Amino acid sequence: MSIAHVIGVDPGLVHTGCVSMLFDETHRTVTVRHEVVDGPDVDTVQAWIDSISNQRAHIFIEKYVPRQRLNTDERMVKAEAAFLMGLRGCKMIRNTGSRQTVKPELMQLLGVWQFSTPTHHQDLRSAARIALFGMMKDPPLNAWLADIVRDTLDGNTWRVDAR
Repeated sequence: MSIAHVIGVDPGLVHTGCVSMLFDETHRTVTVRHEVVDGPDVDTVQAWIDSISNQRAHIFIEKYVPRQRLNTDERMVKAEAAFLMGLRGCKMIRNTGSRQTVKPELMQLLGVWQFSTPTHHQDLRSAARIALFGMMKDPPLNAWLADIVRDTLDGNTWRVDAR
């Protein structure tokens, strides 16, 4: 596999953060794209995914965990169900342990630590983190990350194209 496409989605009632990372081994590049969608709008997220690449993508969505019967719980549970049905082949990932596992240095290396578009709660950073966390849990995708880090440590840094 010379190309891997990974997308992270952080659904939210105010903003849904979407981050795409296209890893091209042949050209040693990581192409990063992002989008902020108002609310949990699955159709708009799918349209954005369709517009950025014709590559099959591994889509990781941050799983919502209800907390203490907040008034947002029911809306987020419905939004999560809509994402599961609306985004083809997506996987829900709990974010438990993601901050300890996906280090800022890795996110900086891949150009997904800072974004030019402001969001309600760092939704783009969360989307990128859940994408990387999902990659770490998937052996072939984890190998991609390991290769990029190893190359960087060996002085062969991949080029990041973040727009």
